[in-house]
Amino acid sequence: MERILLLAVPATLGALLLTSGTSNDDGRAGRTGSPGEQTCVNGCHNTFTLNSGAGSITLGSSNMVDWQYEPGVTYNMTVTVSLSTSNLFGIGLECLTAAGANAGNLVITVPEDTRTLNAVVSGNSRRNIVHQLNGGVAAGSKTFSFDWVAPSTNIGNVTFYYAGNAANGNGTNSGDRIYTGSQEVTPLITTGIRDEVDGSAAVRVGPSPFDTQCRVQYSTREGGRARVTFLDPGGRTLTHMDLGDRAPGSYSETLTGLEVLPQGACLMVLEVGELRSAHKVFRTEL
Repeated sequence: MERILLLAVPATLGALLLTSGTSNDDGRAGRTGSPGEQTCVNGCHNTFTLNSGAGSITLGSSNMVDWQYEPGVTYNMTVTVSLSTSNLFGIGLECLTAAGANAGNLVITVPEDTRTLNAVVSGNSRRNIVHQLNGGVAAGSKTFSFDWVAPSTNIGNVTFYYAGNAANGNGTNSGDRIYTGSQEVTPLITTGIRDEVDGSAAVRVGPSPFDTQCRVQYSTREGGRARVTFLDPGGRTLTHMDLGDRAPGSYSETLTGLEVLPQGACLMVLEVGELRSAHKVFRTEL
């Protein structure tokens, strides 16, 4: 079995800072494309330039909507590394704050595929998801699954950094291709639109789940054009409604025609002027 070592892309071309990392015959920590790290094309898997060829690496989540997190929620995550000519794949991934510290908690869900390792980078001990020695054997592509538990409070924007190795299985470091990527995740928060019942920073939507219509209660401290947009888990618009101009105050809106929405979870975004509130909702056929 070929040994895969992952190194990461520096944040800028001028930031070729060496880091300390922990490695063994599995993946390697501290090589995920985050600031202060290098890639393995710098002296290891250097046959091809970074992110070249027909391969790819993608980050996904089955239950995170519009790349926004709610504090304390567990999200089911995946990283897929693809190259049609490869039969062995590896990954490294970490989630960091703007200061380079760990954001939330990475949890192993398929231990035969992945494990966690730590690396000290710029004074931070960064927790990494990396591949097991035999965890990336697959033809053409490999999807690695894990969970991410969001921070218990709103700590602002966080970023996933990830790297993938699409190897050729020849037993050496030659002929492999390295792919990197990043994804910023923002906190799911409300700004200025508040629940009319208890004043919390939320919008009240009922019933839950709903069928063809639902009611939205809120109060707003500023006036403006009121709009509601429903988004699917990938962030694509499902339907959009213009509610008209609203002055500051409390409102109860009945939204109809929701049979156009698919069953399951989606994100409802309420805007009044420049104020915005996002709320996870569920539709089912009652």
